[in-house]
Amino acid sequence: MVNVLLISEQRLKDSSPLDPNIDSEELRYGIATAQMIFTQETLGTNFYNQILDQVYTGDIQLSANTYNRELLNNFIQPTLIAFSYYLVLDNLFVKAVNIGLQQFRSEQSESIGIKEFRYMKEQAQQRAQFLDNLMRRHLVFESWKYPAYSQIGVNRGQLIPEFTGAFKSSITLPTSRRFRGQYGGGFLNVFDCPIPFWYGGGPNSGE
Repeated sequence: MVNVLLISEQRLKDSSPLDPNIDSEELRYGIATAQMIFTQETLGTNFYNQILDQVYTGDIQLSANTYNRELLNNFIQPTLIAFSYYLVLDNLFVKAVNIGLQQFRSEQSESIGIKEFRYMKEQAQQRAQFLDNLMRRHLVFESWKYPAYSQIGVNRGQLIPEFTGAFKSSITLPTSRRFRGQYGGGFLNVFDCPIPFWYGGGPNSGE
């Protein structure tokens, strides 16, 4: 896995309510953490590493990687911006310094309280989860475009893609996929799935 950010600090500033004067170090930390956790969870480790490698080498711009480039531009980056903003809010609310956790104030402004902060976090999380759900649905219905998304048997012990919804509620999303892997050359049903086959489930899924 290469060390590369899938969005720039400037892109995050331009696409969110963050102040232009925020330190780049805080933004980079938020981006790196968001993509390592949320993007990797949705794509799975194999596909996530492929995207990182292609961005690092510039191969994402090749015509052979058109689908990956469109996924990056249309789904990965908007979702990553939303999750990065969600994480950066923590550092803006309270700072970890050598004498402990501190909340800084200025003469020109007054810090918000925990109630207002929780509201902002919840709103940011819901926006990020909505965009993540759009990406997961796209990956399920268009999985033929992304071979690395389905190769769960290549690197054992790595995260497989998370197919269920990012929202922790009763949103309908496929919870079963069929993969061709290192299991006798056939297909593996990873999860039991109660939804129809045409929606991404296995052959024994619900009607």
